Amino acid sequence: MKRNCQTTRQLEKMIPKIVSFGYKNYEVVNKKRIVVCKTCGSKITDGDATTSNFVRHLKLHKERFEEYRLNKSITNEPQQPSISQFLDNSAGHYSMSHPQQKAITNAILSDMIIDCNLPLSIVENKSFRHFLTVLDSKYTPVCRRTLTSKRENLAEERRSKLKTQLSNTDHVSVTVDIWSDRKMRGFLGVTVHWIEKEADRIQLKSNLLACEHFKGSHTAERICDQFESICDECNIKDKLDYIISDSAANMRKAFTVCFPSEQDDDDDGDHLDDPELWCDLTLEDQQTVDVAMAKKQRLQCFAHTLQLVVGDGLKETKVVSPPLSKLSKLSSLLHTSTTFKDVFNAEFGEQKGILAAVTTRCNSTPRQVKAVLQCNHVKLCAILEKAGHRELSFTAREWNLLKELVDILKPFGEATDLTQGEKVITISAVVPSVLSINHHLEKLKPQVCFLSSLVRSLQASLNRRFLGIFINVKMAGTQDGVTAPFSDPVYLKAAALDPAFSLLWVEPHVLVNRDVKAEVAQRVKELILQDAAETEQPVPFVDEEEQEDLREEGLFAAYHKRQKKDVGTTPSLQLSHYLDIAEGQNALLFWALNMKTLPSLFRVAIRVLAVPASSAPVERVFSHGGIILRPHRAQMTDRLLANLVFCKCNAAKGSDI
Repeated sequence: MKRNCQTTRQLEKMIPKIVSFGYKNYEVVNKKRIVVCKTCGSKITDGDATTSNFVRHLKLHKERFEEYRLNKSITNEPQQPSISQFLDNSAGHYSMSHPQQKAITNAILSDMIIDCNLPLSIVENKSFRHFLTVLDSKYTPVCRRTLTSKRENLAEERRSKLKTQLSNTDHVSVTVDIWSDRKMRGFLGVTVHWIEKEADRIQLKSNLLACEHFKGSHTAERICDQFESICDECNIKDKLDYIISDSAANMRKAFTVCFPSEQDDDDDGDHLDDPELWCDLTLEDQQTVDVAMAKKQRLQCFAHTLQLVVGDGLKETKVVSPPLSKLSKLSSLLHTSTTFKDVFNAEFGEQKGILAAVTTRCNSTPRQVKAVLQCNHVKLCAILEKAGHRELSFTAREWNLLKELVDILKPFGEATDLTQGEKVITISAVVPSVLSINHHLEKLKPQVCFLSSLVRSLQASLNRRFLGIFINVKMAGTQDGVTAPFSDPVYLKAAALDPAFSLLWVEPHVLVNRDVKAEVAQRVKELILQDAAETEQPVPFVDEEEQEDLREEGLFAAYHKRQKKDVGTTPSLQLSHYLDIAEGQNALLFWALNMKTLPSLFRVAIRVLAVPASSAPVERVFSHGGIILRPHRAQMTDRLLANLVFCKCNAAKGSDI
């Protein structure tokens, strides 16, 4: 029995690593190894001394194969342990080159230091070292310096991998922002986005390109210089299509100096024709930059702009201020008074609470209002009066006003959530969302009882801040000499090329007569066909006589009918076919299935649909940075923080920020 167990363990050690990682039901029959894929269930056969079939099949499951490659590069486990390793085992501890020693060390780095945000110093903690001896008594704990070196190597490895991925694509877009940590050190964050095509699959990719320490003042020129340096280092300058950032003055100026951008309408009164904007660039330098970067465009963050619309409406509607002020004080009371919190929990349960409204966080005000409305109005007023805070009680009018406020702002929250994802297409939702919100506000005008002024203010701000969209769909007139915000054609093309929307938004939400609606639809089609013509790849010409000669060859050549010229591949016919079959499908799945039948449209689609609608990806990077740099880790160096954030955001799967 003991001998059988030993034989089983020896056989397990002889199984190739790729088999144990990606396959199951391993067996050897007639010198052939047979396994079953863990991912798709296919039965795969290979020779008793090769693994090429196993590797080739696992490559079909891209994410699984990438996970295997990273695991292989970290552990670097040999198929057969050396004699010296067995001798080391007999001495009581693994050698530093032993596979298990390497596996545990790398797991500490990737799983605990990077993924769980634990400090590097934990490896020198006595309790942690005791835990390791319990885990595996043969493991030799490493020092902090060793782990630091491995962390730098891992960051460099992931940078190299990202550069290789970017070298295989022709078009990328980026999101850019600046963040200050607890020690008031500035960091410039840049995320990169593209759609990757491999065989019959396409995948939306989002990665952190850089999170670098930004020293000195955050002026437009310095932002521009460091951003261009990042683009040059990763060789994406000539591939860059769009830059998405918020509407901060320095960001607007930075990408006006370097890139032609949309004119933003913001509240600070800062205009792009300010002569100081160009003071650091000579006329010759300015012309050089404009020519080199002529195709790049800066787009405003959709989510940020939509929140500005909500802010405009609330600011101009005085009647909503008193109940919101009470709500803010009630939320503060719940977070500062333990006595009132106990009373509140006793009445409504510990799961109930009222979030604090944060001006920089999207949808925080509507969520706060929804939270208080989940409480019983009468009971809430009773406990407020009992606790001596009668002044915070809501009148019946104020309570109904808050209910109406939630109904009015509901589509704003839906649109914000829809356009901040990273694993899904977001830019295609911009035009349908804006037009749907406008239609929603238009319908509410005769229905609201308390907040008619809010509806009017929201609609006015929406039309002003998204003027370019309303001009493009002929719901507003053009303004001479002014580039309206959100006027870039990419928004229309993306909406039309996402089968979830297609041109279905034109009929219900473009509030013009039928003839004008037809003109809008035709204009969108022309934009797509123009793009398709620019990206069209030449098709080899075959003379009709040569085709006849080819058909005449062969045993049954006389049976062949004369074939008509194939006109089904022209961009215009592809577009017509696409509009017929688009009926709400997932965009990535749809274009993966139709890349060969709609080749001209496919090339346009993967370019425009890869553009993110908001700067949420780079803001999530800074959220990771804030979690890593907790108060008790405030002495962390900027280099260590940047490397940890980079490794955290560019994890093994390579597509999640």
